[in-house]
Amino acid sequence: MRIRRAMKGDLAEIEKVAGAAYWETYRSLVGPAAISEMIHREYSPASLKRRLLSGGVLVAEDAAGKVVGFAHARVAGDHVELAAISTEPGHRRRGVAGALVRAVRGQRPDLPICADVLLGNLDAESFYESLGFAPGEIIQHRLQAEPVVARRWWCSPA
Repeated sequence: MRIRRAMKGDLAEIEKVAGAAYWETYRSLVGPAAISEMIHREYSPASLKRRLLSGGVLVAEDAAGKVVGFAHARVAGDHVELAAISTEPGHRRRGVAGALVRAVRGQRPDLPICADVLLGNLDAESFYESLGFAPGEIIQHRLQAEPVVARRWWCSPA
């Protein structure tokens, strides 16, 4: 597996990974309309281009060069926000997401990093905990017409 900065040619693969990962991850947590909205809002071609231009998108490639995961992070004042991380469902539990988080951390090891996880997403909670993140504040917002609650997970600087 190789981690590298995303390029314009990766946009379609990132969109495909995000779509598959969101349906797999969120179908038991929110309704289909909310999932569709998240994918459309966050992974439309225009949104992906904005993410790419921000410079904070990394991709994970398998041995054949296929994009199997990605992460989008940004510095937000005194910390790094892991705005998105997704792994193609067939490549989960193979170290892809962990490698992406370590690569994000390596870019700014001096800053704490946070990631928001919808309550009930036990796989993500276990994943972040295994990487040394600790549960933090509760955040309430809406997806489509659906109210959702997330917990922000924090990891201290390296």
